[in-house]
Amino acid sequence: MVGREEIDEQAIHPAEKAGDGLRRLWQRILFAWRWIRMPNEVGRPVTLEPRSVRFLLLVVLGNLVALVLLGVALRQAVMMSTAERPARRELVSVPAAHPSPTPNPTPTPLGSGGAIAFGLRRNGNTDIYALDQGTGRLVRLTHHEAVDRSPTWSPDGDYIAFASNRADNWDIYLLDLVSGALIRLTHHSSFDANPSWSPDGQWIAFESYREGNLDVYVMSTAGKQLRPMTTDPASDYAPSWSSNSDALAFTSLRDGSKDIFLRLLRDGYGAKNLTQSRDVDEDAPAWSADGSRLAYVSGPQDHPSVQVASFDWGTLSADQAQTEFFGTGSAPAWAPDGESLIYAYERAGRSHVVAASMTGWALFHEVYAAEGLLDDLAWAGSPLSSRVLARAQDAEPDAPLSSYMEVVQPTPVDGVPYELVPLPGVNVREGSPLLSDQVNDSFNALRRRVAEKVGWDYLGGLESALLPLDYVPPAGQSRKSWHLCGRAFALNQEPYERDEPMIQLVREDVGNNLYWRVFVRTAVQDGSMGEPLREQPWDLTARHDGGRAEVDGGTLKESVPSGYYVDFTALAREYGWERMPAEWRWRHFWPDIRWWEFRKTDGLTWWGCMLEVLEPEEVESAFGPIPGGIE
Repeated sequence: MVGREEIDEQAIHPAEKAGDGLRRLWQRILFAWRWIRMPNEVGRPVTLEPRSVRFLLLVVLGNLVALVLLGVALRQAVMMSTAERPARRELVSVPAAHPSPTPNPTPTPLGSGGAIAFGLRRNGNTDIYALDQGTGRLVRLTHHEAVDRSPTWSPDGDYIAFASNRADNWDIYLLDLVSGALIRLTHHSSFDANPSWSPDGQWIAFESYREGNLDVYVMSTAGKQLRPMTTDPASDYAPSWSSNSDALAFTSLRDGSKDIFLRLLRDGYGAKNLTQSRDVDEDAPAWSADGSRLAYVSGPQDHPSVQVASFDWGTLSADQAQTEFFGTGSAPAWAPDGESLIYAYERAGRSHVVAASMTGWALFHEVYAAEGLLDDLAWAGSPLSSRVLARAQDAEPDAPLSSYMEVVQPTPVDGVPYELVPLPGVNVREGSPLLSDQVNDSFNALRRRVAEKVGWDYLGGLESALLPLDYVPPAGQSRKSWHLCGRAFALNQEPYERDEPMIQLVREDVGNNLYWRVFVRTAVQDGSMGEPLREQPWDLTARHDGGRAEVDGGTLKESVPSGYYVDFTALAREYGWERMPAEWRWRHFWPDIRWWEFRKTDGLTWWGCMLEVLEPEEVESAFGPIPGGIE
C-alpha cells in the first residue's frame, strides 16, 4: 500500500518544486556572502582583497547561470504537466432516429465493453459477425452460403448458439468460438430458430414450428431434455430469458395482436400478457441484467420503435406508465451491466447499431454502420479472446457485391437512349412482356431467386409489364404510370384469389400511406423452404361478406395461416424493386389496392423515365409539353 508521504510527494506540482529550488539558490547566495564577510566582522566595514573579489564574482555568475537554467526547467515542467493531463472526453449526443454514418467499427463508450454479435446480410447472404469492444475489430464468425442468424452468447462468452438453414432445414447450431467446432443441436424436420441462452448457462430456449403451430421450447445446451413452454393455438415466438433463469418473455398473437407475454418456469402458472395493447404490435422482448426492465419493439414493421418498461416481480407486471421511448429501431439488446441499450436502425439500405445510455438523457452513440440489413443483436460481457481474434477473419469487405449485373446495350448516337427488352418465357395478361434495358436484368435475377426460394415460377406469369401510351388506367388513377416506360410490373393476382391462397398479404400503415407486404407460399411444405408466418394477414375478400369488413375493406384473419412462406417484398427490395402504396379508395375500389404493383425508379422522375425509352415527340403528343430542366 502506498504511504501518505509518497502520495503527497507524487501530488506535488512541478511549479512548486521549481519554487523550492529558487529558495535554496537564494540561501546559497546568502551563505556565500556571510562566509566572505566572516562572522566576527559583522557590522564593520569590509575590505576585500583581489582574490576575494574574484571569488565573489565567480559565485554570483555561477548562481546567475543556475538561475537561468532553473527558469528554463520550470517552463518545461509546467508545459509537460499540462500535456500529461488527460483530455476530458465528452459523449456526443446523436439523435437515435438519424445516427451519423461510421465507415469503420468503433468501440462504444457506453456499457461495459465485451463483444456484440449480430446477423448481417450482405452480398445476398446472411452470416454471424461480432464486434469486439476492446479492439474495435469486426470479425466474421460463420462462413456459409446458407443463412446464419439470431446469435445468442453463452454466459462465459465461449460459445454462440444461432439458427441456420444450412442443412436444407432450419435448426439450432452451437459454435465453439475458440476451436471453431460446430455442433447441430436440433434435428427436427420442422422450423427451429431464434435461440436464447439462459443466464445460468444450462438451457436454450427457441421457437419451433411443430405440429402446425409456432411455439416456444426449451432444451439443454446439449440438445437434450426438450420440452414445450407454450401450447396455445396462436403463434408464440422470440423467447427471452429473465436474469434469474426462472421466466421467459416472448411474443404472442393469442390476444389478437402482437403482445409480450411472461411464462414462469414453475409448474401451474400460465402465460400472462404484459403489454395488453390490441391496437399496437409489441415484439422482440429483452430483459435487463437485473431483471428490473424489459425492452421491446413497438409499432409497425416498417417503422418500429424501441421501448423500455419497468418490471415489478412482485406483481409480475410491466409498469406501462413508466415506459420510455428510446428511438426508432429494432432488435434491442442490453449491455451486460445494464447501463446502456443497443438496437438496430435501418435507413436507405444502410444499417446502424446505436447505443443509448440508461443513466443520461438523450445520450446516443453509433457503434457500427454497414451496407446491408443488420438484425438480432446480442451483447456479451467478455471480449473476444486473443485466440478467437487470431483465428477469425477480419470481416470488412471493400465494397458489397451486387446480387445481379445490369448489362446495358451501348447508347446509340441518335434516337432514344435505351431499348425495351423482351422478358424470356414471361407471359402477361395485358400489354407486352418488355422492360427497359436499364432494369430487365434485375427482374430476371429476381425471378430466378423467387423460383429458387418458393419452388415455383411465380414471376413467369404477370398481370402486366410494359403498357402502351394509349393505355387507359382505372377511373381516378393517374395516366402517368411507370408501366409506360418499362420500369414496373404487376404480379398475377390469381394465386391470391384461390380457395387455398398461395399469397398472403400483411397490411402496413406507414405514415399517411398504406402498403402491403406480400408473402408467397412455398411449393414444398416440409420445412426445407420458407418460414412460418409471424403476422396476421389481412383478408381483402372479407369485404364481400358485408358488415364491418365491407366498410374497412376487409379484416384481419382470425388466425395466422399454417405453412411456410417467403417474404416476396423483402426479396424484391434486394433487387431494387419497390412496392407501391394503395390509393385512397382502396377500401371499396379494388384497383386502388395495388398490392401487386412494383417499380424500379433508380432516382428518376417519371418524365426522365419516359425519355429513356421514347422520343420527346411521342411523350409530348400523349402528355403535353415536357417540363423544363428535364433532359
